[in-house]
Amino acid sequence: MKYRNILLATDLSGNSKKAAERARIIADNCQAQLHIVHVIEHSPIAFGGEFSIPMDIHLEQTIEQTASQALAKKGYQLNISSDHQHLLNGTVKHQVLELAEKLRIDLIVVGTHGHHGFDILLGSRANAILHGATCDVLAVRADE
Repeated sequence: MKYRNILLATDLSGNSKKAAERARIIADNCQAQLHIVHVIEHSPIAFGGEFSIPMDIHLEQTIEQTASQALAKKGYQLNISSDHQHLLNGTVKHQVLELAEKLRIDLIVVGTHGHHGFDILLGSRANAILHGATCDVLAVRADE
């Protein structure tokens, strides 16, 4: 099978480097289009007893700007054009799978680095993508 559209789902951490390199190699070998996606997940605000954690009203904007810059840098390093770089908000599973359907992706590449339970084998987000995808999924074990 020759892949035509590949999606690299990344958390933009140093642990994702190996998966990114693998995605680029496969895309080059198959002469496929390579897309990259990062999903910003919103953390719930913790409330406890009489105290709550104060919310920085600019926190979401700061997170999005930082993620956008990191995604652009990773895209540049992997020679992925800006129109193939996707920064989304929501849950990783739903956003990655929805984008994969929209772009007619035939291979999703994800890195793994779970540390407990079944996550040791695959990683919770990678596992969710694997079980929900209608295309091939390559889980690349991060160097630890």
